[in-house]
Amino acid sequence: MKNYKISIIGGTDGLGKWFAKYLRNKGFDVTVTGRDIAKGKSVEKELGVKFTNNNIEAAKEGDIVIIAVPINVTERVIKEVAPHVREGCLLMDITSIKEIPSKTMEEYAKEGVTVIPTHPMFGPSTPSLMRQVVILTPSEKHMKSEWFRKVKDFLEKEGARVIIIKPEEHDRIMGVVQGLTHFAYISLGATLKELGVNIKESRKYASPIYELMIYIIGRIIGQNPYLYADIQMHNPQIKHIHETFISQCNLIKSIVEKKDREGFVKLMKEAAKHFGNEAKRGVSYSDKAVFALTKEMEKLSKMKGKEVGLKHIYSGNVHYGILKDVDGDYIIIEKNGKEIKLSTSNVMVMEEEELKKWKNENLPKYYRDISILFKKEVNENIILDLLKNKFDIEIIDVYEGEKIEEGFKSITFRIYAFENVEEKEKEFLKIIENIGGRRRFK
Repeated sequence: MKNYKISIIGGTDGLGKWFAKYLRNKGFDVTVTGRDIAKGKSVEKELGVKFTNNNIEAAKEGDIVIIAVPINVTERVIKEVAPHVREGCLLMDITSIKEIPSKTMEEYAKEGVTVIPTHPMFGPSTPSLMRQVVILTPSEKHMKSEWFRKVKDFLEKEGARVIIIKPEEHDRIMGVVQGLTHFAYISLGATLKELGVNIKESRKYASPIYELMIYIIGRIIGQNPYLYADIQMHNPQIKHIHETFISQCNLIKSIVEKKDREGFVKLMKEAAKHFGNEAKRGVSYSDKAVFALTKEMEKLSKMKGKEVGLKHIYSGNVHYGILKDVDGDYIIIEKNGKEIKLSTSNVMVMEEEELKKWKNENLPKYYRDISILFKKEVNENIILDLLKNKFDIEIIDVYEGEKIEEGFKSITFRIYAFENVEEKEKEFLKIIENIGGRRRFK
Protein backbone atom coordinates (compact mmCIF):
# COMPACT_ATOMS: atom_id res chain seq x y z
CA MET A 1 0.00 0.00 0.00
CA LYS A 2 2.80 2.45 0.82
CA ASN A 3 3.96 2.54 -2.82
CA TYR A 4 0.71 4.26 -3.85
CA LYS A 5 0.32 7.99 -4.35
CA ILE A 6 -2.63 9.42 -2.44
CA SER A 7 -4.44 12.61 -3.49
CA ILE A 8 -6.76 14.12 -0.89
CA ILE A 9 -9.15 16.62 -2.45
CA GLY A 10 -9.80 19.12 0.35
CA GLY A 11 -6.92 17.92 2.50
CA THR A 12 -5.91 21.24 4.08
CA ASP A 13 -8.49 21.23 6.85
CA GLY A 14 -10.66 19.00 9.05
CA LEU A 15 -10.70 15.25 8.54
CA GLY A 16 -9.00 15.57 5.16
CA LYS A 17 -5.98 17.13 6.85
CA TRP A 18 -6.14 14.46 9.56
CA PHE A 19 -5.88 11.69 6.96
CA ALA A 20 -3.10 13.57 5.14
CA LYS A 21 -1.05 13.67 8.34
CA TYR A 22 -1.89 10.10 9.34
CA LEU A 23 -1.09 8.60 5.95
CA ARG A 24 2.06 10.69 5.51
CA ASN A 25 3.30 9.44 8.88
CA LYS A 26 2.66 5.90 7.65
CA GLY A 27 5.03 6.50 4.75
CA PHE A 28 2.60 7.31 1.92
CA ASP A 29 3.29 9.90 -0.79
CA VAL A 30 0.46 12.39 -0.14
CA THR A 31 -0.82 15.34 -2.17
CA VAL A 32 -3.50 17.66 -0.77
CA THR A 33 -5.64 20.25 -2.52
CA GLY A 34 -7.47 23.34 -1.28
CA ARG A 35 -8.75 26.69 -2.47
CA ASP A 36 -6.67 28.77 -0.03
CA ILE A 37 -3.12 28.77 -1.41
CA ALA A 38 -1.57 30.33 1.72
CA LYS A 39 -3.18 27.70 3.95
CA GLY A 40 -2.18 24.96 1.48
CA LYS A 41 1.46 26.01 1.53
CA SER A 42 1.36 26.10 5.33
CA VAL A 43 -0.06 22.55 5.46
CA GLU A 44 2.52 21.43 2.89
CA LYS A 45 5.32 22.63 5.17
CA GLU A 46 3.67 21.43 8.39
CA LEU A 47 2.92 17.87 7.24
CA GLY A 48 5.60 17.26 4.63
CA VAL A 49 3.02 16.67 1.89
CA LYS A 50 2.65 18.17 -1.58
CA PHE A 51 0.07 20.93 -2.13
CA THR A 52 -1.74 21.98 -5.29
CA ASN A 53 -4.88 24.03 -5.84
CA ASN A 54 -5.64 22.04 -9.01
CA ASN A 55 -8.12 19.28 -8.16
CA ILE A 56 -8.01 17.72 -11.62
CA GLU A 57 -4.22 17.42 -11.73
CA ALA A 58 -4.24 15.86 -8.27
CA ALA A 59 -6.92 13.38 -9.36
CA LYS A 60 -4.86 12.41 -12.44
CA GLU A 61 -1.74 11.78 -10.32
CA GLY A 62 -3.30 9.79 -7.48
CA ASP A 63 -3.46 6.01 -7.29
CA ILE A 64 -5.92 6.62 -4.47
CA VAL A 65 -8.11 9.73 -4.68
CA ILE A 66 -10.02 10.73 -1.54
CA ILE A 67 -12.78 13.36 -1.65
CA ALA A 68 -12.71 15.21 1.70
CA VAL A 69 -14.63 18.41 1.02
CA PRO A 70 -17.71 19.71 2.93
CA ILE A 71 -20.96 17.82 2.32
CA ASN A 72 -22.63 20.72 0.53
CA VAL A 73 -20.03 20.69 -2.28
CA THR A 74 -19.22 16.96 -2.33
CA GLU A 75 -21.47 16.14 -5.28
CA ARG A 76 -20.09 19.01 -7.37
CA VAL A 77 -16.46 18.12 -6.60
CA ILE A 78 -17.05 14.45 -7.41
CA LYS A 79 -18.45 15.46 -10.80
CA GLU A 80 -15.34 17.63 -11.31
CA VAL A 81 -12.63 15.10 -10.42
CA ALA A 82 -14.10 11.57 -10.84
CA PRO A 83 -13.76 11.51 -14.65
CA HIS A 84 -10.01 12.18 -14.30
CA VAL A 85 -9.19 9.30 -11.94
CA ARG A 86 -7.14 6.78 -13.91
CA GLU A 87 -8.41 3.29 -14.74
CA GLY A 88 -7.21 0.74 -12.19
CA CYS A 89 -7.12 3.36 -9.44
CA LEU A 90 -9.31 3.91 -6.37
CA LEU A 91 -11.84 6.69 -5.72
CA MET A 92 -13.18 7.29 -2.19
CA ASP A 93 -15.06 9.94 -0.23
CA ILE A 94 -15.18 10.47 3.53
CA THR A 95 -18.41 12.45 3.95
CA SER A 96 -21.01 11.53 6.56
CA ILE A 97 -23.79 10.88 4.04
CA LYS A 98 -23.45 8.07 1.53
CA GLU A 99 -26.39 7.74 -0.88
CA ILE A 100 -25.64 10.83 -3.00
CA PRO A 101 -21.80 10.48 -3.06
CA SER A 102 -22.05 6.75 -3.85
CA LYS A 103 -24.37 7.26 -6.85
CA THR A 104 -22.37 10.24 -8.13
CA MET A 105 -19.00 8.46 -7.94
CA GLU A 106 -20.44 5.36 -9.66
CA GLU A 107 -21.91 7.54 -12.42
CA TYR A 108 -18.93 9.82 -13.13
CA ALA A 109 -15.92 7.50 -12.60
CA LYS A 110 -14.43 5.68 -15.58
CA GLU A 111 -14.98 1.97 -16.10
CA GLY A 112 -12.14 0.21 -14.30
CA VAL A 113 -12.00 2.69 -11.40
CA THR A 114 -12.90 1.14 -8.02
CA VAL A 115 -15.33 3.18 -5.90
CA ILE A 116 -15.38 2.76 -2.10
CA PRO A 117 -17.61 5.33 -0.32
CA THR A 118 -16.34 5.68 3.26
CA HIS A 119 -17.49 7.26 6.51
CA PRO A 120 -14.93 7.53 9.34
CA MET A 121 -16.97 7.78 12.56
CA PHE A 122 -14.56 10.12 14.35
CA GLY A 123 -13.31 13.68 14.24
CA PRO A 124 -9.92 15.32 13.60
CA SER A 125 -9.00 15.35 17.31
CA THR A 126 -8.74 11.53 17.33
CA PRO A 127 -5.12 10.37 17.86
CA SER A 128 -5.23 7.28 15.60
CA LEU A 129 -7.44 4.68 13.89
CA MET A 130 -7.14 2.36 16.88
CA ARG A 131 -10.62 1.28 18.07
CA GLN A 132 -12.32 3.75 15.69
CA VAL A 133 -15.31 2.76 13.56
CA VAL A 134 -14.99 3.18 9.79
CA ILE A 135 -18.05 2.45 7.61
CA LEU A 136 -17.63 1.29 4.00
CA THR A 137 -20.59 1.31 1.57
CA PRO A 138 -19.33 -0.19 -1.74
CA SER A 139 -21.58 -1.78 -4.36
CA GLU A 140 -21.44 -5.56 -4.85
CA LYS A 141 -19.15 -5.11 -7.87
CA HIS A 142 -16.59 -3.02 -6.02
CA MET A 143 -16.74 -5.16 -2.88
CA LYS A 144 -15.20 -7.98 -4.93
CA SER A 145 -12.26 -5.83 -6.04
CA GLU A 146 -8.63 -6.12 -4.95
CA TRP A 147 -8.76 -2.48 -3.83
CA PHE A 148 -11.55 -3.26 -1.38
CA ARG A 149 -9.52 -6.06 0.19
CA LYS A 150 -6.46 -3.80 0.50
CA VAL A 151 -8.40 -0.93 2.09
CA LYS A 152 -10.21 -3.20 4.54
CA ASP A 153 -6.96 -4.98 5.49
CA PHE A 154 -5.14 -1.67 6.01
CA LEU A 155 -7.87 -0.26 8.24
CA GLU A 156 -8.08 -3.42 10.34
CA LYS A 157 -4.30 -3.64 10.73
CA GLU A 158 -4.40 -0.05 12.01
CA GLY A 159 -6.88 -1.16 14.68
CA ALA A 160 -10.09 0.21 13.15
CA ARG A 161 -13.42 -1.60 13.36
CA VAL A 162 -14.75 -1.85 9.80
CA ILE A 163 -18.50 -2.03 9.13
CA ILE A 164 -19.85 -2.74 5.63
CA ILE A 165 -23.44 -1.72 4.77
CA LYS A 166 -25.43 -0.31 1.86
CA PRO A 167 -25.48 3.49 1.35
CA GLU A 168 -29.25 3.73 1.94
CA GLU A 169 -28.99 1.78 5.20
CA HIS A 170 -26.05 3.95 6.27
CA ASP A 171 -28.03 7.17 5.76
CA ARG A 172 -31.06 5.80 7.61
CA ILE A 173 -28.92 4.85 10.62
CA MET A 174 -26.86 8.07 10.50
CA GLY A 175 -30.07 10.07 10.31
CA VAL A 176 -30.69 8.80 13.85
CA VAL A 177 -27.14 8.42 15.22
CA GLN A 178 -26.01 11.85 13.99
CA GLY A 179 -29.06 13.70 12.66
CA LEU A 180 -31.48 13.06 15.55
CA THR A 181 -28.76 13.41 18.20
CA HIS A 182 -27.52 16.75 16.86
CA PHE A 183 -31.06 18.00 16.23
CA ALA A 184 -32.14 17.23 19.80
CA TYR A 185 -29.09 18.74 21.52
CA ILE A 186 -28.91 21.82 19.31
CA SER A 187 -32.62 22.34 20.06
CA LEU A 188 -31.88 22.07 23.78
CA GLY A 189 -29.06 24.61 23.47
CA ALA A 190 -31.30 27.01 21.54
CA THR A 191 -34.06 26.55 24.16
CA LEU A 192 -31.71 27.40 27.02
CA LYS A 193 -30.65 30.49 25.08
CA GLU A 194 -34.28 31.56 24.51
CA LEU A 195 -35.07 31.00 28.20
CA GLY A 196 -32.15 33.25 29.12
CA VAL A 197 -30.57 30.59 31.33
CA ASN A 198 -27.16 31.54 32.70
CA ILE A 199 -25.37 28.26 32.00
CA LYS A 200 -22.48 28.77 34.41
CA GLU A 201 -24.83 29.88 37.20
CA SER A 202 -27.18 26.94 36.56
CA ARG A 203 -24.35 24.47 37.10
CA LYS A 204 -24.18 25.53 40.75
CA TYR A 205 -27.53 23.81 41.28
CA ALA A 206 -27.05 21.03 38.74
CA SER A 207 -27.75 17.37 39.18
CA PRO A 208 -25.03 15.16 37.64
CA ILE A 209 -27.31 14.34 34.69
CA TYR A 210 -27.96 18.04 33.98
CA GLU A 211 -24.22 18.67 34.07
CA LEU A 212 -23.62 15.81 31.63
CA MET A 213 -26.30 17.24 29.35
CA ILE A 214 -24.66 20.68 29.44
CA TYR A 215 -21.30 19.18 28.52
CA ILE A 216 -22.80 17.28 25.57
CA ILE A 217 -24.69 20.35 24.33
CA GLY A 218 -21.51 22.42 24.65
CA ARG A 219 -19.51 19.79 22.77
CA ILE A 220 -21.93 19.84 19.84
CA ILE A 221 -22.73 23.56 19.53
CA GLY A 222 -19.07 24.46 20.01
CA GLN A 223 -18.04 22.71 16.80
CA ASN A 224 -18.24 23.62 13.11
CA PRO A 225 -21.86 24.79 12.56
CA TYR A 226 -21.58 24.45 8.78
CA LEU A 227 -20.74 20.75 9.09
CA TYR A 228 -23.72 20.19 11.39
CA ALA A 229 -25.99 22.16 9.06
CA ASP A 230 -24.91 19.96 6.14
CA ILE A 231 -25.58 16.77 8.11
CA GLN A 232 -29.12 18.00 8.77
CA MET A 233 -29.79 19.31 5.27
CA HIS A 234 -28.22 16.77 2.92
CA ASN A 235 -29.27 13.40 4.37
CA PRO A 236 -32.46 12.34 2.50
CA GLN A 237 -33.65 10.41 5.58
CA ILE A 238 -33.67 13.42 7.93
CA LYS A 239 -37.11 14.84 7.05
CA HIS A 240 -39.01 11.79 8.32
CA ILE A 241 -36.83 11.62 11.47
CA HIS A 242 -37.47 15.30 12.29
CA GLU A 243 -41.22 14.91 11.79
CA THR A 244 -41.32 11.86 14.08
CA PHE A 245 -39.31 13.62 16.79
CA ILE A 246 -41.47 16.76 16.70
CA SER A 247 -44.69 14.71 16.77
CA GLN A 248 -43.46 12.90 19.90
CA CYS A 249 -42.52 16.23 21.53
CA ASN A 250 -46.03 17.52 20.77
CA LEU A 251 -47.58 14.34 22.13
CA ILE A 252 -45.67 14.63 25.43
CA LYS A 253 -46.53 18.35 25.59
CA SER A 254 -50.22 17.50 25.16
CA ILE A 255 -50.08 14.79 27.84
CA VAL A 256 -48.44 17.22 30.29
CA GLU A 257 -50.97 19.99 29.52
CA LYS A 258 -53.83 17.56 30.23
CA LYS A 259 -52.07 16.42 33.43
CA ASP A 260 -52.53 12.88 32.13
CA ARG A 261 -50.24 11.19 34.62
CA GLU A 262 -51.06 7.64 33.49
CA GLY A 263 -50.58 8.61 29.85
CA PHE A 264 -47.12 9.96 30.69
CA VAL A 265 -46.21 6.79 32.61
CA LYS A 266 -47.48 4.61 29.75
CA LEU A 267 -45.42 6.48 27.15
CA MET A 268 -42.29 6.30 29.30
CA LYS A 269 -42.74 2.60 30.05
CA GLU A 270 -43.26 1.78 26.38
CA ALA A 271 -40.05 3.59 25.49
CA ALA A 272 -38.20 1.69 28.24
CA LYS A 273 -39.64 -1.61 26.96
CA HIS A 274 -38.41 -0.77 23.46
CA PHE A 275 -34.92 -0.13 24.87
CA GLY A 276 -34.93 -3.49 26.67
CA ASN A 277 -31.59 -4.24 28.34
CA GLU A 278 -30.14 -1.08 26.84
CA ALA A 279 -32.09 0.90 29.45
CA LYS A 280 -30.16 -0.89 32.24
CA ARG A 281 -26.91 -0.37 30.34
CA GLY A 282 -27.82 3.31 30.07
CA VAL A 283 -28.09 3.57 33.84
CA SER A 284 -24.77 1.76 34.33
CA TYR A 285 -22.84 3.79 31.79
CA SER A 286 -24.30 7.12 32.87
CA ASP A 287 -23.36 6.21 36.45
CA LYS A 288 -19.80 5.68 35.23
CA ALA A 289 -19.85 9.05 33.50
CA VAL A 290 -21.19 10.76 36.62
CA PHE A 291 -18.56 8.99 38.73
CA ALA A 292 -15.84 10.13 36.32
CA LEU A 293 -17.00 13.76 36.70
CA THR A 294 -16.49 13.69 40.46
CA LYS A 295 -13.62 11.22 40.84
CA GLU A 296 -10.94 13.40 39.28
CA MET A 297 -12.00 16.47 41.27
CA GLU A 298 -11.89 14.45 44.51
CA LYS A 299 -8.48 13.12 43.55
CA LEU A 300 -7.17 16.62 42.83
CA SER A 301 -8.55 17.99 46.10
CA LYS A 302 -6.47 15.43 48.01
CA MET A 303 -3.33 16.36 46.07
CA LYS A 304 -3.11 20.02 47.09
CA GLY A 305 0.46 20.89 47.98
CA LYS A 306 1.80 17.89 46.06
CA GLU A 307 3.34 17.58 42.61
CA VAL A 308 0.91 16.79 39.79
CA GLY A 309 1.14 16.25 36.06
CA LEU A 310 -1.68 17.53 33.82
CA LYS A 311 -1.91 16.46 30.17
CA HIS A 312 -3.88 18.55 27.66
CA ILE A 313 -6.44 16.21 26.10
CA TYR A 314 -6.08 17.72 22.60
CA SER A 315 -2.47 18.84 22.21
CA GLY A 316 -0.91 16.24 24.53
CA ASN A 317 1.20 18.99 26.15
CA VAL A 318 2.13 18.28 29.76
CA HIS A 319 2.14 20.81 32.62
CA TYR A 320 3.50 19.81 35.98
CA GLY A 321 4.14 21.53 39.25
CA ILE A 322 2.78 21.89 42.78
CA LEU A 323 -1.01 21.88 42.95
CA LYS A 324 -2.14 25.10 44.61
CA ASP A 325 -5.92 25.16 44.16
CA VAL A 326 -8.93 23.63 42.37
CA ASP A 327 -12.17 25.57 42.01
CA GLY A 328 -14.23 23.35 39.71
CA ASP A 329 -13.53 25.15 36.45
CA TYR A 330 -9.81 25.77 36.89
CA ILE A 331 -6.72 24.08 38.30
CA ILE A 332 -3.87 26.26 39.54
CA ILE A 333 -0.36 24.84 39.75
CA GLU A 334 2.90 26.53 40.76
CA LYS A 335 6.08 25.99 38.74
CA ASN A 336 9.36 27.78 39.49
CA GLY A 337 7.55 30.44 41.52
CA LYS A 338 4.96 31.13 38.81
CA GLU A 339 1.29 30.17 38.89
CA ILE A 340 -0.29 28.45 35.87
CA LYS A 341 -4.10 28.41 35.51
CA LEU A 342 -5.56 25.53 33.46
CA SER A 343 -9.15 24.72 32.52
CA THR A 344 -10.31 21.47 34.17
CA SER A 345 -12.23 20.56 31.01
CA ASN A 346 -9.07 20.54 28.87
CA VAL A 347 -6.68 18.50 31.02
CA MET A 348 -6.50 15.09 32.63
CA VAL A 349 -4.50 14.11 35.71
CA MET A 350 -1.55 11.87 34.91
CA GLU A 351 -1.00 8.78 37.01
CA GLU A 352 2.18 8.75 39.07
CA GLU A 353 3.95 6.22 36.82
CA GLU A 354 2.89 8.04 33.65
CA LEU A 355 4.28 11.34 34.98
CA LYS A 356 7.50 9.63 36.09
CA LYS A 357 7.96 8.14 32.60
CA TRP A 358 7.26 11.50 30.94
CA LYS A 359 9.81 13.27 33.15
CA ASN A 360 12.43 10.60 32.44
CA GLU A 361 11.91 11.04 28.70
CA ASN A 362 11.63 14.84 28.57
CA LEU A 363 13.54 16.48 31.42
CA PRO A 364 17.26 16.69 32.30
CA LYS A 365 18.10 14.67 35.40
CA TYR A 366 20.47 15.88 38.15
CA TYR A 367 21.98 13.99 41.06
CA ARG A 368 23.73 14.57 44.35
CA ASP A 369 26.01 12.06 46.17
CA ILE A 370 25.77 12.15 49.98
CA SER A 371 27.76 9.95 52.39
CA ILE A 372 26.03 9.04 55.66
CA LEU A 373 27.48 7.38 58.79
CA PHE A 374 25.40 4.56 60.27
CA LYS A 375 26.20 1.99 62.95
CA LYS A 376 27.71 -1.20 61.50
CA GLU A 377 24.73 -3.37 62.36
CA VAL A 378 22.35 -1.23 60.26
CA ASN A 379 21.11 -3.02 57.15
CA GLU A 380 21.60 -0.50 54.31
CA ASN A 381 19.14 -2.33 52.03
CA ILE A 382 16.31 -1.83 54.51
CA ILE A 383 17.21 1.86 54.75
CA LEU A 384 17.23 2.09 50.94
CA ASP A 385 13.81 0.45 50.64
CA LEU A 386 12.36 2.95 53.09
CA LEU A 387 13.89 5.92 51.26
CA LYS A 388 12.70 4.72 47.83
CA ASN A 389 9.15 5.58 48.87
CA LYS A 390 10.21 9.21 49.00
CA PHE A 391 13.16 9.62 46.63
CA ASP A 392 14.63 8.44 43.34
CA ILE A 393 17.70 7.00 45.05
CA GLU A 394 20.37 4.30 44.95
CA ILE A 395 23.39 3.22 47.01
CA ILE A 396 26.67 3.61 45.13
CA ASP A 397 29.16 2.71 47.91
CA VAL A 398 29.39 1.12 51.39
CA TYR A 399 32.72 1.59 53.20
CA GLU A 400 34.23 0.51 56.52
CA GLY A 401 37.82 1.06 57.55
CA GLU A 402 40.35 3.84 57.68
CA LYS A 403 39.00 7.29 58.66
CA ILE A 404 35.68 5.77 59.73
CA GLU A 405 35.15 5.80 63.49
CA GLU A 406 34.93 2.46 65.27
CA GLY A 407 31.53 0.75 65.10
CA PHE A 408 30.32 2.77 62.12
CA LYS A 409 30.20 2.45 58.32
CA SER A 410 29.78 4.99 55.54
CA ILE A 411 26.92 4.56 53.06
CA THR A 412 26.97 6.81 49.99
CA PHE A 413 23.55 7.51 48.51
CA ARG A 414 22.93 9.05 45.09
CA ILE A 415 19.75 11.13 44.94
CA TYR A 416 18.25 11.99 41.55
CA ALA A 417 15.98 14.96 40.79
CA PHE A 418 14.71 16.76 37.71
CA GLU A 419 15.03 20.12 39.43
CA ASN A 420 15.59 21.57 42.93
CA VAL A 421 18.10 18.85 43.80
CA GLU A 422 19.22 21.01 46.73
CA GLU A 423 15.70 20.83 48.21
CA LYS A 424 15.72 17.05 47.80
CA GLU A 425 19.05 16.92 49.62
CA LYS A 426 17.71 18.95 52.58
CA GLU A 427 14.64 16.72 52.77
CA PHE A 428 16.83 13.61 52.62
CA LEU A 429 19.14 14.79 55.43
CA LYS A 430 16.19 15.66 57.66
CA ILE A 431 14.87 12.10 57.35
CA ILE A 432 18.35 10.61 57.84
CA GLU A 433 18.84 12.49 61.12
CA ASN A 434 15.55 11.09 62.40
CA ILE A 435 16.56 7.47 61.74
CA GLY A 436 20.00 7.68 63.41
CA GLY A 437 22.28 8.63 60.55
CA ARG A 438 24.60 11.63 60.27
CA ARG A 439 26.38 13.26 57.37
CA ARG A 440 30.01 12.18 56.93
CA PHE A 441 31.19 15.29 55.06
CA LYS A 442 29.88 18.81 55.49
